[in-house]
Amino acid sequence: MRKTITKIICIATAAISAAGLMLTAGCGNWKYEGVSKDNYTSVTSNGGFVVQTDDYVYFVNGAASNTDDNTFGNPLKGSLQRISKADLAAHNYSSSSTVVPLVLFSGYYEAGVYIYGDRVYYSTPSTAKNSSGEIQNSNLEFKSSTLDGKETMSDYYYRSSSTALEYRYVEVDDTVYLMYVVSEALYGETSAVTNIHSINTSTREDVLIAYNVSDYAFDTEDPENPYVFYTMKVTYNLGSLNSISESYNQLFVARADAKQSAADYDFSYVEDYDASEDPLYVNKGEFVLDGIGFQAYGERYCQFNYGFGSDKSYSINYADVTYSLSQFKNGTLFFVAKQSLDTTGGLYAIDCTDFDADEDGQVDESWDAISANEKIKTDYRLLTTSDGVDYTFVTIDGQQKVLYNGDGGLIIGRFENGGIKDEYSLTDSGEATIIAIRDETSASETGSGTETHTNVYYSLTGGNGYTIYRIAIDGDKDDYATNRLPSDDLYTYSEVRILDLDAKSSWYLPEFVENQILFASETEGMSGYNYIMAFDLNTDDGVMSNAEINALNEQFEGITEKIEEYSEKTNSDGTEAYRYLPDALKYLFRTGDAEYLDDLIQAYVDIEGKDKEYLYSERSAEIYREFATAAENSDWAEYREQSRKVNGETVYSNSIEYYYSVIGRMTGDDYQGYLDDLRTSYMQSYPVDDSTWWDNLSTVAKVFFIIGMCVAGLLVIGGITVLVIFLVRRHKRKKLNAPSSRKNVDITDDKDIDVYNN
Repeated sequence: MRKTITKIICIATAAISAAGLMLTAGCGNWKYEGVSKDNYTSVTSNGGFVVQTDDYVYFVNGAASNTDDNTFGNPLKGSLQRISKADLAAHNYSSSSTVVPLVLFSGYYEAGVYIYGDRVYYSTPSTAKNSSGEIQNSNLEFKSSTLDGKETMSDYYYRSSSTALEYRYVEVDDTVYLMYVVSEALYGETSAVTNIHSINTSTREDVLIAYNVSDYAFDTEDPENPYVFYTMKVTYNLGSLNSISESYNQLFVARADAKQSAADYDFSYVEDYDASEDPLYVNKGEFVLDGIGFQAYGERYCQFNYGFGSDKSYSINYADVTYSLSQFKNGTLFFVAKQSLDTTGGLYAIDCTDFDADEDGQVDESWDAISANEKIKTDYRLLTTSDGVDYTFVTIDGQQKVLYNGDGGLIIGRFENGGIKDEYSLTDSGEATIIAIRDETSASETGSGTETHTNVYYSLTGGNGYTIYRIAIDGDKDDYATNRLPSDDLYTYSEVRILDLDAKSSWYLPEFVENQILFASETEGMSGYNYIMAFDLNTDDGVMSNAEINALNEQFEGITEKIEEYSEKTNSDGTEAYRYLPDALKYLFRTGDAEYLDDLIQAYVDIEGKDKEYLYSERSAEIYREFATAAENSDWAEYREQSRKVNGETVYSNSIEYYYSVIGRMTGDDYQGYLDDLRTSYMQSYPVDDSTWWDNLSTVAKVFFIIGMCVAGLLVIGGITVLVIFLVRRHKRKKLNAPSSRKNVDITDDKDIDVYNN
């Protein structure tokens, strides 16, 4: 691994040095060397830290901080990198190029990098300075670059005072919009309210979609979804002294390109009303549900209610309704509807297609926001009571089921008649965060051929971050009854952890690129550096089966077990035969640093005059070198049977890079810090050379040095003396021979002059 990462650093340094020569500013854009044009036909996985086109993978090069140096052209960590899918498949993980040399950062992890057309869109910490010269990196700037990285905006679409602004870049009719939600005080108000905005990135027009919303929800599974749901309160006689706050609220949906209000509002009853100074009510969304009930209907039916001013009339036989948004996932809105006379309320789900808002941004005329309250009770109800559970729909064998965290682990079931039916536990673990649900083909675990299963990948809090697990979810209840004790034919329906993969928990969730998992690593030694690592699930039959993952786990763990065997071996006198060797091998396993042990031993010989076996026996040093190459006829020869090419070099199955590897490029400082951390954990401390150069000389050398310095001193003194004499004599000669430039003054006494007489 050391050689590989060293190669990564060399490539990075060369690339950055070359690219640095290309940095100029002009015409409102920053210039950069960039990469070749990407003539893609489709884009997938927009909105995370990884975006894929036909031939390339664009990714954020590690979890950087907003306080890192963000001078354009300087950042490597956190920059946008590109690697070809061919190089990724061949495990040429260091063959990436910098596309955008800025720190791509956001504290909001439901949205990230987006590619639309020939541009890439993102957020980055501001480099602007305040009046005191302090960099305002707690502000975020939302901007874009050309997809080849050759031009980047020097300005921005929007600057946020928060590093965790909720946003997304979406596309509607070939126009890209930046949607965001911000708490702000407008129109002279002293207190902030929650507002939804949408910026047309082509015209830079910032449209206030909704003013003073109560709640809102972006799609958390589809970051490209241009819709936002939100609720708003209703105030009768808004703006007047007779205003009344109603007990119900209303549900709306808006698309990013919304510009006109769904209704014209009349505030002529407000004295000195000026819409430009204080519009009172801004709402460009479409009605979905109006919670007006019989308490208000007929008494305070006002211009904010659905159907106001039309010929519509209603016979409302239910109490006022309040809507609370739970989650918006993959086009489906989960919400709680609670009537004023209820104690809890029920859980409902409605899809954009249910009222045709996915066609043109407008709710279909046949949808009635008031009468729909009766319809949702039967057609859209999931549960008769409300809860705060995060539900994920999944279709298995044509039947819609739901995944959720319950007591004891991950549960699967189905909604029916206001409850969850046929539910059973898939795992006995803690609370799971779902990463992906994938239909995958693997080698059959019960015989020859292949099998296709619906697998769920999920993470659990553990270690430094999130551990990564997988389980097939297409079995029946009996398949999971004994999943705690897997046998040969039960691996498929058993929970299996994937090696020691540990993803940073306060960043984006891991993502898939075809059959490789990419994640910001918190694995051993990488905590605090958080570069991207890749784990390859590919096999000749598709992806690894659970049995194959289990076998890989056993092989991985077996290396540590075999290493620990050295700690049990003793010499004939009972002393430890391989003192310090087990930890040294763990360091070598993680880094591939085959030279360090020899350097360390030699340092103790040179600096402290120790014997070569002072720390490590000669045999320990040999074993260390044998481990590095899985040498034949050694304790590690069996690991030579399995190898793969990583970054052009052969690595054996006793190397960490055989299992997973850093993708992209580490900075030189981070790589050295990574090595130093592991050396501190596993290697003996490096001797400190506090001696002077004089201390390091032998006695003979010191004698000759003194004699030499004396001779040199005499020669210097003699040379200086001769030079002084020569210069003095030359000066005298010049003085005698030089013509006089002085004036002659007669100073003899002239007695004829009385100097005392005026």
